[in-house]
Parts: sequence; structure tokens; C-alpha cells
Amino acid sequence: MLFALLMLVLSLAFLINDYRLSEPAPDNIPREKSWARSGIMPDIMISGIETQPLVPQAGESFVLNIFCQNIGIIRSGLYDLEVSVRDRYGNEVFSGKTSRNRALDPGQTGAAFSSSMLRGDIPGRYTVSVSVIPYGFEDSNLQNNRASKVVEVR
Repeated sequence: MLFALLMLVLSLAFLINDYRLSEPAPDNIPREKSWARSGIMPDIMISGIETQPLVPQAGESFVLNIFCQNIGIIRSGLYDLEVSVRDRYGNEVFSGKTSRNRALDPGQTGAAFSSSMLRGDIPGRYTVSVSVIPYGFEDSNLQNNRASKVVEVR
């Protein structure tokens, strides 16, 4: 118990004190001065984009499922998901936005979007683009909040 209390005090001392140097390093290499994310953060990422069937047929509806996962170490907040599908000419054939009203626990994966109303009217490649927009919390890595997948429609 004494060890745990000592570790807690040392952790708090580390978070409270600013150990960064204010002067640039030798050879004009700037030092990090913004430790904005020195605490524990959630991290929502797009973990999967799938279609059913795997190769949709032209003129037939197919199911699009998008999954998100919290790879951070604390519970996330709520988030929106923007989905766009473009045909091989770059024309947007579907656009949608959904709000997720459930946060994700650390390590949890959840279905963030599912639609069976999509159709590829002509054969070819369609690009599915997805963006996660967190709100009510700060996501620790915004780089993994976008993903895309090319779907071949036959």
C-alpha cells in the first residue's frame, strides 16, 4: 500500500512539473514545448470497412459496414461518422452522416455504420471514404480517423 501511494505521488509530481527545456537544443533543433497530450487519452480509429457480398453485383443492393475501435486506454466520448461513396469518375453516389450515441470502452470495437441501401449501378471501382469526428473528448491520434477502401462492383 505504501508503494502504491509513493507511485501516485511521483506520478502527480511528474504531471504537475514541466520538465521540458525552454531553450532550443544545440544545432538549432527545436524542442517540443506543447505537451498538450501528456495525460491519458481515448483514440477512436476506423478498424474496418466491409461489403456484403464481398464483390457486389452491378444494379444490386449491397451492405456496407464500418467498424470503429477505441485503441486508447480510457473510455471515448461520442463521435460522428461521415461516409461517402464515389464511382470511378469521382461522382458521389452516396453521402451520409451518423452520430454514435454510445462511447467505446478501451479496446472495444463497435459497428459505427451499416447500410443496405447502397447500389453500384455500373460495374467498376467505387471508393468508400470514412471520417470520424470526435466531440466531447479529445482524440489522441487524428491520423487514424480517416480511411478509404476501393470496392470492385461487377
